[in-house]
Amino acid sequence: MKIKEAKLSDREHIVKATNRVMKATLALQVMMAEIDDVEDADLTPVEQLKQQQKLIDDVMNYITDTLKLNQKEQEKLDDLEFDDTVKIANHVVMRVQGYSEDDIAKLNREESQADDKSEAEAE
Repeated sequence: MKIKEAKLSDREHIVKATNRVMKATLALQVMMAEIDDVEDADLTPVEQLKQQQKLIDDVMNYITDTLKLNQKEQEKLDDLEFDDTVKIANHVVMRVQGYSEDDIAKLNREESQADDKSEAEAE
């Protein structure tokens, strides 16, 4: 499949949904779910910082390895805000799992509308 991430480069990255890529995708999803579960746990400040550092490293490594980023693209990734990095990782995960660009755009629109609705209700 072709995955284009405009914040990293103009080229389309060719990604095959190999067993290695699928395992890495699932490992990233498990790690992110575990971090969500642990957020409420009683962690020391040092443990929290280490957990955050591991999250950043794992997300960036997933993107770098899956898209086979070159040095210039890796530098751009290093300079992105973490929210943008997570958005890229989520986009790659969905593409690897078989979602089309149209499917992803539709999900993003629905999520944005739900967020807007929640914000309006909160006011």
